[in-house]
Amino acid sequence: MIDAIYIPTLGRSQNQITFDNMTENAQRVTRLVVQPKEKDLYPNYPIIVLPDNDIGITATRKWIWNKGKNQRYMVMDDDSKMACRKPWHDGEKTKRIMTESDWHHMLTQISQWMDEGIAWGGCRTGGLPPAGKEYIDNTGTAEVFFFDGTQLPDVDELDWELSTAEDISLSLQLLSKGYSNRVWDRFVYLSDFVGTEGGCMDMGRDLKMINENHAKLISKFPNYVSYNGTKEMMGGIFNKIKVQYKKAYKDSKTSTLEGFFDEKNFYIKKINNKNIRNGTIE
Repeated sequence: MIDAIYIPTLGRSQNQITFDNMTENAQRVTRLVVQPKEKDLYPNYPIIVLPDNDIGITATRKWIWNKGKNQRYMVMDDDSKMACRKPWHDGEKTKRIMTESDWHHMLTQISQWMDEGIAWGGCRTGGLPPAGKEYIDNTGTAEVFFFDGTQLPDVDELDWELSTAEDISLSLQLLSKGYSNRVWDRFVYLSDFVGTEGGCMDMGRDLKMINENHAKLISKFPNYVSYNGTKEMMGGIFNKIKVQYKKAYKDSKTSTLEGFFDEKNFYIKKINNKNIRNGTIE
């Protein structure tokens, strides 16, 4: 089963949308990840405290990644509501907030996928049209992730530079290293794209920063990220990008010597994962 759900949060002590819309059993395994300066603002919430203040979301994600290296866990943004799509419910609306049964099914199924070697994934946004199936393999995800830390690279094997577009960067790194993923479409997240008070906006995320990080993303992944037009947003021009997630994973399977050794290390991690879960490795 999933060991923990982590929700990084900043500046939203009076507005915990994700946690407050979870069911009771899901809340029991969930911890808000807070900065030291805000540790006394959450008397009615379970929390864990970061080592430093004002480190930004990417450094926070890095800290969680290291903490979760021997765990099965989820990481969720703090301003999302989780919903179930039709036809997997019989309500009037096309999407309804997840029930206790939905959460149990999702977490149990994720754990089973991990047993089968799917070490990471997440949920699609409910703003996209339905895919017509429960999940999609080897695609992008954001805001809601799940990870089996025992099957994934160590923290120092990944690039944690980007202060925005960090979800895209992590997804492309893992896919291009040969770690396949699975992304729910049965269960989706509902949230605003940008601009919600608190969170990354309190750390200086603005249009200039977003566009600069998109340029860095293209530089880091020129074969998989490209510009895709512009639109007016946040009082300026937003440079949209196109990301080819499936191509990143497909290219990782190209038969090269480097790919051979990456594959070998991948299966060694899978073997160690089974041993860790069975308690044979300390």
